[in-house]
Amino acid sequence: MTVLPSRRALPPAPTSVSPSPISVATASTAGPDTVGFRSSGQSPGELPVSPNPRTRTVHLIGPGQVGRAFLRRASALPVSVVAISDSTATVFDRAGLDVEAVLAHKAKAPLAWWPRAETIPTELAIAVVGADIVVDATPTDAAGTPAAVERGRAALRCGAFLCLCAKNALAASPGWLLGSFRGRVGIDAVLGGTGQKLVSELDELRQHCRSLSLVGNVTTTVIIQAIERGASVQAGIEAARARGLLEADPTRDLDGSDAATKLVAVWGAVFGDGGRPPAEETVRREDVRDLDAKVVQARARRGATTRLVARGGRNGDDLRVRFEELPAGSPLAAPPDRVVYGYELAQGLRVHTGLAVGHERTAEALVQDVVTALGGKVVCP
Repeated sequence: MTVLPSRRALPPAPTSVSPSPISVATASTAGPDTVGFRSSGQSPGELPVSPNPRTRTVHLIGPGQVGRAFLRRASALPVSVVAISDSTATVFDRAGLDVEAVLAHKAKAPLAWWPRAETIPTELAIAVVGADIVVDATPTDAAGTPAAVERGRAALRCGAFLCLCAKNALAASPGWLLGSFRGRVGIDAVLGGTGQKLVSELDELRQHCRSLSLVGNVTTTVIIQAIERGASVQAGIEAARARGLLEADPTRDLDGSDAATKLVAVWGAVFGDGGRPPAEETVRREDVRDLDAKVVQARARRGATTRLVARGGRNGDDLRVRFEELPAGSPLAAPPDRVVYGYELAQGLRVHTGLAVGHERTAEALVQDVVTALGGKVVCP
C-alpha cells in the first residue's frame, strides 16, 4: 500500500499561525469503537456520526479550487462536512467542521498547522473518519495514481459513496463501476458532466456499444478555435492559458495524456471485464504543439473543423488520440465550453454532452454526485 509518511517536512509556519503539537494516530486492532484520532479525542464509539441522524457526513479530500467551490455549494445540502484532508494532514470534527475557518486557515498554511490536525496517511484518515460520502477533489496526477487508488479503495471498503474528480483513479480501477461497488462511485466530474449518463446506461453500452469517440479535452478545442481565427499554435496555447484552462504544468493537456486517460477510463467501464485496463502508455496520441496551423486554417476555410478525438473499439488494441478533420455540423465538433462522449451503436452514434468545464462547473458535477448519494431527492441550488 502506498502511504504518505506520518510526518512531512514543512516550511516554517508564518507568524500569524501558531502550530500546536500533533499526535499521530494509528488504527487500533481492538475493534471499530476504539479507532479514533487520539489528539482530537474522538472515536466512532464516542459520538453519533452526526448531530442529526438524517444528515449524511462528508469527508473532502483536496481543498483546492474545485474542493473550495464544492464546499460552497455543499452548504445548501443536507450534509455535514466532518473532515477535510490535504496532502499534509486531516482536520476532523464529528459534530461538523467550521468549514469557513478551515478554509481561511488553508489559504495561509497547510492543514498540518491546524490545531489538533492529524498527519496520518489520508487513506487511514478515511477509514477512521468513516464518513458516509468521500469526495476526492484532487487533480489528476499520473505520479499520484497509486495514492488516488488507495484513497478510493479505503472509502469503498468502509461502505462510503465515493465521488471522484480526477481521471487517474477511475482509469486504473474501472471495475469500481461494476461488481460489489456498483452504484457507489460518482464520476460525473471525471467525465465533464457526462458520468451519470454513462453509469445509467452502462449495462446497455457494455452489451451493444461497438466503439468510442470522445472529445473530452476542452483546452485543445480552445486552442484550435484560436488557430482557426488566424492565431499561431503558441498564440492558441496562450489563449487557453488566459481562460484559466492550463495548469502550472500544462503537459497533460498539450501532449494528449488527459484525453488518453479519459479514453482508458471509459474503455475499461464499457468494454473491460473489471480487471486491469490497457495501460495509458499504450494509447497512441498526438501533441497539439505539433499541429500545422496552416492545415487547421485550410480546413476551416472549407467549412470543416478540427478536434482532438480519442477512439477505441472492443479489442482494446486500437486506442488512439489524434487531431481529426470533422464536418462543422458533426456531433463531435464540440464548442469550447463542453465535452462530447460518443458511443457507436448499431443504430448510430449516441452522444453524451457535458458542461462541467472549469473548477466551478466541475464542483457542480461533484454536487450532483453527492445528490445521487443522498437518493437523488435534493434540489440543487
